[in-house]
Amino acid sequence: MQARLLAQPRRTGNLERIAWLFTRISAVVLLGMAIFHLLFMHIAMGPDAISFQLIAWRWQFPVWRLFDLCLLVFGWLHGANGMRIVIDDYVHSPVGRIVARALLSAVTATVIVLGAFVVLTFQSS
Repeated sequence: MQARLLAQPRRTGNLERIAWLFTRISAVVLLGMAIFHLLFMHIAMGPDAISFQLIAWRWQFPVWRLFDLCLLVFGWLHGANGMRIVIDDYVHSPVGRIVARALLSAVTATVIVLGAFVVLTFQSS
């Protein structure tokens, strides 16, 4: 009976279920967005046409800014959630886990905030 109590997984609440669901939903959304981005930017426009002027033209329209912002946010949050799982699996020290998760959160927040700032405040003139 004692061994059975020790083998039970720790309770993590609803966070793991939400993170699991977010990973699946964001993967489907990212797949669709990445395919559209690939088809539009690299096939329809051509790699030689990608320039500052093209991005400036695209970002004149709020839909393109929203698309790029969603791609940035979904991509980083999806990747950070996956990295959080890797940290939980391979960092065994409680202090190391706290430090690694704090660094991951800081880098993720910084990149999302800076990227959102650029996308939302960009002016071509």
